[in-house]
Amino acid sequence: AFFSLSITGSGMVIYGSYLSKKEDVVKLSQYTALFDTLAALLSSLVIIPAIFAFNMSPSAGPSLMFKTMPLIFSKMPFGTFFSILFFVSVFFAGITSLINMLEAVTEASTSRLNKSRVMSIVGIIVITFLVGVFLEYEPYMGQWMDMITIYIVPIGAVLGAVTIYWIIPKETIMEQLNLATKKPHKKSLYLFARYGYVVLAGVVLVLGILLGGIG
Repeated sequence: AFFSLSITGSGMVIYGSYLSKKEDVVKLSQYTALFDTLAALLSSLVIIPAIFAFNMSPSAGPSLMFKTMPLIFSKMPFGTFFSILFFVSVFFAGITSLINMLEAVTEASTSRLNKSRVMSIVGIIVITFLVGVFLEYEPYMGQWMDMITIYIVPIGAVLGAVTIYWIIPKETIMEQLNLATKKPHKKSLYLFARYGYVVLAGVVLVLGILLGGIG
C-alpha cells in the first residue's frame, strides 16, 4: 500500500507541487486510496486463482504477472487483443509511476549539484537503465523488491509522516488541507494523522523487519 500509493515521499512532493490549489487534497486522497485498493483486489482475484489453476508457485514474486497473464489470455477469446491492451496499459502505468521518482532526483541534481536539467535527466536515465538491466536477473529482482517494500518504502513513509505531522506547524498543515474544501476539516483529522497514522507507519516498519514483510 505504501509503494502503490506513493506515500514514501517523492510522489506526494512531485505531484503535490503540480496540483492546483483549487483541488480538495483530502477528497482526492480518499478517492486514490479507494480506487487503488479496488484495483489491487481485482488483480489478486485474477492472478492468485490463475496461479493454482496453472500449477505455478505463488512465491515467484513480481514476475508472476508476466507468467500468469499470458496463460490467461491464451485461453480467452480475442486473447491476443486483450493481451496487447493489458501490457500496453502496464507499460504506461510503469512510466507514470517512474515520472515522480525520476523528477525528484532530477530536481535534486539541478538544485544541489548545479547540473543542467538535460544533463541531470540523461545521467539519471543511464544509471537507472544500467541498474534495471542488472535487476532483470530474477533472483536479484525478488531480493531488490523485498528490500524496497520491507525497508526503504516504510522508512520513507515514517520519515514523511513525522516531517508532516510533527515538524511542520499544525496551522500550516490545516491551512493546506482546507484550501479547496467547502467544509473545513476538523482538528480531529490532524490528531488522527499525528497519533494514528504516524504510529501505524512505525508499526508497519517494525513488524516488516521482524517478520520479513507483512504484505
